[in-house]
Amino acid sequence: MEWTTVQHLDLRHVGRSSKPFQPHAATFHPSQALVAVAAGNYIIEFDAYTGSKISSINIGAPVVRMSYSPTSGHAVVAILEDCTIRSCDFDTEQTWVLHSPEKKMERITIDTEVHLALTPLQPVVFFGFHRRMSVTVVGTVEGGRAPTKIKTDLKKPIVNLACHPRLAVLYVGYADGLIRAYNIHTYAVLYTLQLDNTIKLIGAGAFAFHPTLEWIFVGDRRGTLLAWDVSTERPFMIGITQVGSQPIISVAWLPILCVLVTLSKDGSLQVWKTRSAANTNRTLVQANFFESASIEQIDIPRLLSQQGGETVYPLPRIRSLEVHPKLNLAALMFANMTGGDNAKNKAAYTREGRKQLFAVLQSARGSSASAIKEKLSALGSSGVLADHQLQAQLQEHHTKGPSQLTISDIARKAFLYSHFMEGHAKSAPISRMPLITILDTKNYLKDVPVCQPIHLELNFFSKENRVLHYPTRAFYIEGVNLMAYNLSTGAETIYKKLFPSMPGHVEFHGKYLLHSRKQHLFLVVYEFNGASSEVVLYWENTNSQSSNSKANTIKGRDVAFIGLNDGQFAILDEDKIELSVYTLPGGSPKPDAEKNMIDDQKPYEELDVSSIKGPLQFTFETEVDRIFSTPIESTLMFACFGDKIGMGKLVQGYSIATGDGPNMSTKGEGKKSIKLKPNEIVLQVHWQETLRGSVAGILTTQRVLIVSADLDILASTCTKFDKGLPSISSHISNI
Repeated sequence: MEWTTVQHLDLRHVGRSSKPFQPHAATFHPSQALVAVAAGNYIIEFDAYTGSKISSINIGAPVVRMSYSPTSGHAVVAILEDCTIRSCDFDTEQTWVLHSPEKKMERITIDTEVHLALTPLQPVVFFGFHRRMSVTVVGTVEGGRAPTKIKTDLKKPIVNLACHPRLAVLYVGYADGLIRAYNIHTYAVLYTLQLDNTIKLIGAGAFAFHPTLEWIFVGDRRGTLLAWDVSTERPFMIGITQVGSQPIISVAWLPILCVLVTLSKDGSLQVWKTRSAANTNRTLVQANFFESASIEQIDIPRLLSQQGGETVYPLPRIRSLEVHPKLNLAALMFANMTGGDNAKNKAAYTREGRKQLFAVLQSARGSSASAIKEKLSALGSSGVLADHQLQAQLQEHHTKGPSQLTISDIARKAFLYSHFMEGHAKSAPISRMPLITILDTKNYLKDVPVCQPIHLELNFFSKENRVLHYPTRAFYIEGVNLMAYNLSTGAETIYKKLFPSMPGHVEFHGKYLLHSRKQHLFLVVYEFNGASSEVVLYWENTNSQSSNSKANTIKGRDVAFIGLNDGQFAILDEDKIELSVYTLPGGSPKPDAEKNMIDDQKPYEELDVSSIKGPLQFTFETEVDRIFSTPIESTLMFACFGDKIGMGKLVQGYSIATGDGPNMSTKGEGKKSIKLKPNEIVLQVHWQETLRGSVAGILTTQRVLIVSADLDILASTCTKFDKGLPSISSHISNI
């Protein structure tokens, strides 16, 4: 996995000014792909996927801290440099003063620590200045709650505030490392998070919350990262590790990748995986609960230069990181290049870089290119020889044909011409803010919500009747809930809770969702703790007189429907070789219902797992990565990534050949296949009925294919999809 840039938000002409502004605060919408950015006296809202500016509001003074209000859909609550708290509504493009200090205080700056916490359970905001003894609460809407000062039960300096995203709990961090949990309604003490005296803490620098488990992550100002389980009456610590010597100023959980990101005061960014506690023994502290995730180190020059951006030298320090609570998106903000830290002599800066480079070249005489590259990469962010520049040079000479140029030659060239960097040292504001993401090269659709596509068919070929009847609802997975989104009203409801309860130590997320409108059956694949997977079966209740059917589970990593009427479904085992095929009882829909594409309201008999026939066991000759639904009876499509796409005939007594082996009874039974390019991964398959039979549209990481039921390629394209999210082909070789 690696960091990559999705968009550069352009802030060069904020308020139609010729003066460029550098962003100093940002916040993501809690559920939508929107980001609000503060630059100068303005707050600008952008579409996070396209980078398009939606609205801009002059709020009167620079923002010190801000956050979207979770109780009002499209408003930001901000603390300004004049110490006032304002609400900025993007729908009406108006602002309101929520709180103004009684006394004229000194103006605060962007570097001043102000603690802000909002809760989705009340239209209030809790705030307080660093190391003060009290917390102030005020309403987030005009004419709402009047400002009230809360005196905490502990007479200690307060160093941070946070609200639980689901529970009525306010967390207050104190200067000695102690954290108190208060009820947001009564301000009664619920519990205390405190370590014994053997571990010294200074105070919480940042909080983060797990989206499904009752885990709290705390980054201490001493550089210690902790995890607490608060699901019981007496919370206990489940993990602790030392991130570094610098204070931790930001902690964020990325729900799609299930990793934790920490940012230290010196600008170093680290990513952590968590081990789920298999037992709940409170006395056992998991010393290895946090482990470093296998993600490449963040490369600032590469992130700044991607998607049409430009690298800035000397390289800026990361000052803040804001992460979207539901999407794989983050916003990077840098320290001001005109500040005191960066006001060093530019020539001295590049002279120091040349000295380092010269020392490396001297010590690496006679070494191999790989050894030189390793020593050069150890220079870090000196800015003299960035890794992306090295790769660009090598790629350029590689495309020109055989060459004797080595990394050593490039390094010497950089040494001789490194005075070029002096002219590129930049002290002006960085007027573009990069939105970044972690690209998972093993799962390119990890950023896409687990949902059932709302289109009925892809319509590769024109039809006489161009009228399409869309379903009333679209379905998607959120935690343990099957959610229904009404396409007419926009209302979201919990359609079915697929698991009645989930143990507190189990980490899970949905992988795939299949819905058969003909059988009224949902098949949902869940992954648990990053290892085992299960398929959940749920029949829709089409008869209002009968009770809701229960969801049942079967072990398996992937699932697909088989046949024109989805009369069978197949489950791929964890070993990627075993295949189990189940037959559903009856269930053919009325022809009229299929023709008009409306829900069949025929009263269905009560269905349960006992009415399913099977399983019939089949075996693949080699490992298969994915299986896909087909409208062809007793036929399954499978994909071996980087190898081929094939069709297997489900004839009892045969193994399914994934190669040209002798196990197929006749030549026509699945021997034909589509050769995939190296590293090519099949992402989605959708079928359409045409005059020439069933046709499949196949989306891979490198192309789109339209194929017949016999796997004849009818059309294809090699157009890349780099502008999408995720950038599914930006790092795949196009061989």
